Amino acid sequence: MELPVYKDGKAKKNPYYFVFYSGKFVNGKRERIKKRGFKTQKEATLAMAAAMTENENGEYKKGKNTKFSDFITTWLENKRDLSKGTRELYDSYLRTHIIPLIGDYYLERITAMDVESFISSLHDRGLAQNSVKRIFAVFNTSMNYAFKMGLIKKNVALSVVKPKAQRKELTVWNSEQINRFFALSKEESRYSITFFLAIMTGMRQGEILGLHWNDIDFENKVIHIQHTLSHKNREISSTLKTQKSIRSIAITDETIARLIEHRGKIEIEKQWGGPNYIDIGLVVCTSEGNPVPPRSMYKVWERLVKKYEMPYITFHDLRHTHASMLLQQKVHPKVVSERLGHSSISITMDTYSHLMPNIQAESIEGLDRVIKGDA
Repeated sequence: MELPVYKDGKAKKNPYYFVFYSGKFVNGKRERIKKRGFKTQKEATLAMAAAMTENENGEYKKGKNTKFSDFITTWLENKRDLSKGTRELYDSYLRTHIIPLIGDYYLERITAMDVESFISSLHDRGLAQNSVKRIFAVFNTSMNYAFKMGLIKKNVALSVVKPKAQRKELTVWNSEQINRFFALSKEESRYSITFFLAIMTGMRQGEILGLHWNDIDFENKVIHIQHTLSHKNREISSTLKTQKSIRSIAITDETIARLIEHRGKIEIEKQWGGPNYIDIGLVVCTSEGNPVPPRSMYKVWERLVKKYEMPYITFHDLRHTHASMLLQQKVHPKVVSERLGHSSISITMDTYSHLMPNIQAESIEGLDRVIKGDA
């Protein structure tokens, strides 16, 4: 009987691989044994036959002569606790950096020096310090998993100095700049509501582009964040970045008014479009009702910023602008964290601590009164 061997049409070299079930169950799922990197179908078939024999005799050891590219690809495929956007990001790290730089190493034989060389190579590629830190974090997490599963004796990545994130000074607009941009952009672009929501709610770009009309409670003045638009394939997904990303945001009367005005314009476009209009209920959409590509939205944003000669900030900086507006009004950081959908308040504090220089001084103002009995 000919063994099932597969060919990866996207692989530039050594495209053949094999997959078979070990006959065991791990965490309630059938365990697969998979190995890539064979030049020919015959080579893959012979290797699979040997692996199946070892497995039947109880001698097969996962990790033995396993290329790191095979291991980390399988690790990502089986990792279930990731949002769609995070999975796409990790996949890009694997394809662009991790596999090209360290994928040909054997999992069991990777040393601490190999890891240091890997980090140096990332720097040599001109990547920003924060990017190096994030890519290394993915590599390290996969190695922790390999150790946990008994594939390696220890995680050698723990022996090296981890790349540190470089604190980036946040750039935000002040109230005068915000009001000027609102006034100029309101009638300039059909997407002005996107920028308005980013500043007034702190929503992420994908959350705004995935927002549906039925996510908005106009009576109680609340937006329920339940969807996001994928940057890669422009699909609406209900899988958000983290569990805390699924949240409700209170909105102002002015925001309600702008949304109602925007909805009126959408209704007119529906009438014009007739049967050709694709109504999927999006707040921000093209004139035909389709989702707006994030890249197209960003081009509009950059064009308007340049046209109005505004201080340059990225679209994501509008989210920081929202946070700075609240913190300057002495809104509690916990409330800001909940509005932004941060997974923990520590992220909020670490990101915006420089906007709260007086928080410690203000917190102790009443201590003297307490010990003197004046409080």
